[in-house]
Amino acid sequence: MQKTILHMIGNSHIDPVWFWNWEEGMQEVKATLCSALDWMEEFPEFRFTGTSVLFFRWLERTAPDRFEELRRRVAEGRFELTGGWFLEPDCLLPHGESFVRQALYSQRYLKKTFGKICRIGSNVDSFGHSGTLPQILRKSGMDRYVFMRPRLETPVFRWRGNDGSEVTALSLPGEYTAWFRDKTVENIENTLARTKEWPQMACCYGVGNHGGGPTIDNIRTIQELADYNDKTELRFSTFGDFFDSLDTEALEVKTGSFEKVNAGCYSNDLEFKQQIRLAEKRLVAADTCLSLAALLRGRFAPEADEMESLWEGLLFNEFHDTMGGTCIREARDDCHRQVGAAAAGAGKVIALSVQDIANSLDTRGEGYPLLLVNPHSEAFDGLLDVEAEWFCQDELCLTDPKGNEVPCQRINTHAKVTHTTLGGRRRFLFEAKVPAGGYAVYRMHKTAPAEQIDRRHSPEGLSPYVLENEYVRARFDESTGLLCSLTEKETGYESLSGAAQWQVWTDQRDSWGGLQGRVYEDTGERFVLEAIERVEEGPLRCTVRAVYTHGPSRLTQLWRLGAHDRFLTVENDLVWNEPWHLLKMAFPCAGGTSFVRAEGAYGLMDREIADEAEYCMHRFADVRGKDGAGLCVANDSHYAFHCADGMFHLTAVRSPIWSQGNSPEWENPQDTYQYVSLGEHRFTLTLRPHAASLPVRELRVQADKTQGMIEYLADSWHSGAHREMERSLYGIDAQNVTISLIKRAEDGGGFVVRMLETEGMPCRAVLRLGDTETPLSFGPYELKTVKFEEKTTTFREVDLLEWDAETGKNA
Repeated sequence: MQKTILHMIGNSHIDPVWFWNWEEGMQEVKATLCSALDWMEEFPEFRFTGTSVLFFRWLERTAPDRFEELRRRVAEGRFELTGGWFLEPDCLLPHGESFVRQALYSQRYLKKTFGKICRIGSNVDSFGHSGTLPQILRKSGMDRYVFMRPRLETPVFRWRGNDGSEVTALSLPGEYTAWFRDKTVENIENTLARTKEWPQMACCYGVGNHGGGPTIDNIRTIQELADYNDKTELRFSTFGDFFDSLDTEALEVKTGSFEKVNAGCYSNDLEFKQQIRLAEKRLVAADTCLSLAALLRGRFAPEADEMESLWEGLLFNEFHDTMGGTCIREARDDCHRQVGAAAAGAGKVIALSVQDIANSLDTRGEGYPLLLVNPHSEAFDGLLDVEAEWFCQDELCLTDPKGNEVPCQRINTHAKVTHTTLGGRRRFLFEAKVPAGGYAVYRMHKTAPAEQIDRRHSPEGLSPYVLENEYVRARFDESTGLLCSLTEKETGYESLSGAAQWQVWTDQRDSWGGLQGRVYEDTGERFVLEAIERVEEGPLRCTVRAVYTHGPSRLTQLWRLGAHDRFLTVENDLVWNEPWHLLKMAFPCAGGTSFVRAEGAYGLMDREIADEAEYCMHRFADVRGKDGAGLCVANDSHYAFHCADGMFHLTAVRSPIWSQGNSPEWENPQDTYQYVSLGEHRFTLTLRPHAASLPVRELRVQADKTQGMIEYLADSWHSGAHREMERSLYGIDAQNVTISLIKRAEDGGGFVVRMLETEGMPCRAVLRLGDTETPLSFGPYELKTVKFEEKTTTFREVDLLEWDAETGKNA
């Protein structure tokens, strides 16, 4: 009888931040890797599997002699390189470009340092895995993937993305960590029990989480049990050897995301998630603004050299225990500062790039130039809010790039200064148009406009219960002040079946969302209206302010409707003071909640929802029925929702104990606890009713506008090489293809353009970069990257590592 072979994988999953700070994590990484190298000297058959490129870089910096030893062990095949990413992230919540950068910087480091890249992605502890990852992994040089959460009944399968990309995936049947002899034996027995039909299987051993790696006890246990029984052989091995043993063609195919793991992490720590979302937005914009300036100036600015370091500041903090909000507060606060530094650094790059764009233009002429820069591949057409230095008593007239007057509506400055002789600031609204991937120069004149619009506050007597323009009509209940109707006027479609609710839930779940016998339920209590009034009235925008309270908490909402907006905006200022509770914003959807299309990491998460479990989203969730009618809810900082009783529930904020554990007796009345996300929070939602299915492009534009699309600069007069006052510097002519960003190429200068087909429809499209065009073909949901060589004015397709897509040259 042929024996079952267990490939015993010596490893150590290490959390660089969790119940300790990152400095301690770095020390544990060094100690763990040095320990593995020591055991290689003592036990010739021992092999070790390492993950996370950051760990190798830490060893290279802190123990260069041992790092040279590690390089020798890699060369002889005893130290296996897996992971291929900077650090094991949350695998559902980060931006798609974050996953790309995880591999871009890491695989290139591996190639440079060890002479080869990694084929095996490994995220054993991440809390779920996005269905878009197979394509990202394949185009980053990895065709194999290892994870543990969730543990699937089928341990080995072909995981197929919606674009058709496949990786061979291993869902570990046992734990990724095993302490000493008894736990090693337990993991062996559990692995065998769960994989009885498999002739070969992988089984991990070694101390993890805080590091340590395989112990002498682990190794000697495996030596002693090498012939475990007459049916099983234990073999010191690697993940690579295990994958090599498989007949991949015979494996089952699975599709979609793997979810419902630690769902509390989708909503934990709102402040940190807001900072992450801001950093992602700014980093993508920084790369693109650098490229726009380079297209005009003929060279990249020195700040392009800073982008890798800034991205890595974000990547480190999208680690699953930091982005998931499960680490101790002291460590998290340091991580928050690091993400803030990445966001601030990207903001500096954007500001300097906008200056470079401005200085490339000849801005001389009538009026003071107001430069608007749009780094998105969709044109901007909508209401823009601008604040500039302006003498308080001067008139202000605004003209567009063609010299036509543009009506503008004065609003309060950020400092709320309205005194005519104090402040020297002017803030105003106007309807702007900025081409895709380009700029437009408006002009501010010290002359009286043809129509005086200066309505910062609403005249008394106007109803606060209705906001309406030519596209949307919103109505608020006169007794509760809650939004009770949101109608698309062109079709008459009413998107709400009742009044929205601001629900207070008891939430005694742990940080990860585990119940352990505690309470998680709707209290039935609601925020109660304190006041509602119309506070802004003008031809460009009207605003209703509603104030609600619940116990010690207070919610102030500014419901805004622009003259030509197709969505209703609500700016929320929440003071939340309710430990072990959460707030849900619930919208009764007239179209039902059976289908939700949500944005994911470079793709969509389409779900037929028949349960009340929490799911994740990125910037939008489009809730609709079978006929496509529904409500699209976009946000600037949230990730969690569930559907129940015909309502879409957005989890606004939750407040467990910091790093609350998973035992029922965790809370001790004699201890003093701190709770997550107490205090003030500001966030924005937009709500769009629609009687028919919306193309993904429109959903993305709504999300972009919710976050803010335009960078601006109130410039001065100066000469410049370019006289065009309005220009698109890049674009693509297919409505179902979006350009996610443009960046400087990692090799040899030039530009790299990343694009995504969004509707699942193959197409041909023409990409334009500067004055050069190239035709491209897209498959359904394809993530495509091309490199443009300025010197030869040629395009070529590359993979996500920016190496030749056809030949894999440089790999």
